[in-house]
Amino acid sequence: METENKKRSKSFITIIKNIFIIIILLQFVPSAISNIKKYYNKAITPTTYVGKLNIKGVISDSTFYVKKIKSFLKDPEIKALLVKIECPGGTPGSSQAIYEELKKFKKEKPVVVLVENLCASGAYYVASAADQIISPASALIGSIGVYLQVPNVKELLDKWNIKFKFIQSGKFKTTGNPLKDLTSEEESYLQELADQNYTQFVADVANSRNLDPKNSNIWANGQIFIATKAKELKLVDKIGTLTDAEDAIKELAKIDTEIKFITPKRQTSLIRMFTADDENGDDDSDFASKSANFLHAVYSNLMNKQNNLIS
Repeated sequence: METENKKRSKSFITIIKNIFIIIILLQFVPSAISNIKKYYNKAITPTTYVGKLNIKGVISDSTFYVKKIKSFLKDPEIKALLVKIECPGGTPGSSQAIYEELKKFKKEKPVVVLVENLCASGAYYVASAADQIISPASALIGSIGVYLQVPNVKELLDKWNIKFKFIQSGKFKTTGNPLKDLTSEEESYLQELADQNYTQFVADVANSRNLDPKNSNIWANGQIFIATKAKELKLVDKIGTLTDAEDAIKELAKIDTEIKFITPKRQTSLIRMFTADDENGDDDSDFASKSANFLHAVYSNLMNKQNNLIS
């Protein structure tokens, strides 16, 4: 009976070991398959590689995009970059970070932006860095402006006789706190912040798109335009689709072969757990490290138990 239990325990531990090894190996499989296909296709059909980034949804973190732009810039096989945008905007800092990285990229390789339905606010900030912006006629473009949203629940709390007292250092430390009303001085302070961001936004767009900042009340008043109107305002270069974007890339990068787009994909949460990738910043990297250490500890304990059972 004891021997049978030892065999079962050993079999269970072996299964756990194999699962652990398979999970670790899985992170390398997509990359290996991609490289094999890449070199096979290149040998069969002459192609030129062009990077492709998909910006979809609200921009709240620039890390992934900046990392991939840098990677495409360093790769000698990547001759240009297509940025496909489907986005209502995002935070000023993250949008500006991507914008600045595209400006650096553009100094060495062409950048073309393709809009399908929507490119507004922070997303247009990003798009303005490109050599060309191409969009179908019905897409929505623009919304160049900045706003701060300050929620307030003080009246609701007052009805329930719930009071808060703030102990603070720094005159404006609690500005925008939803539990208190804004003073006129705080409103002026927040307005100044919005104005400063807006000034930077307008200056960068005007510089990139060769627009006159003096006319910003026309093209940067927060209004969103249909693409045909945006083209009249020089916010868009051409009304078109992916085919037109490919033609623009070929012309700018002097490409005379077929284009093969290389599109990076975000790692799944399972893969991120086992890799210290900086895609999502230090917090995720720290989480990956802790997870790896935890699994190592579990594996070590299993090995110790196995040795104890066999001895």
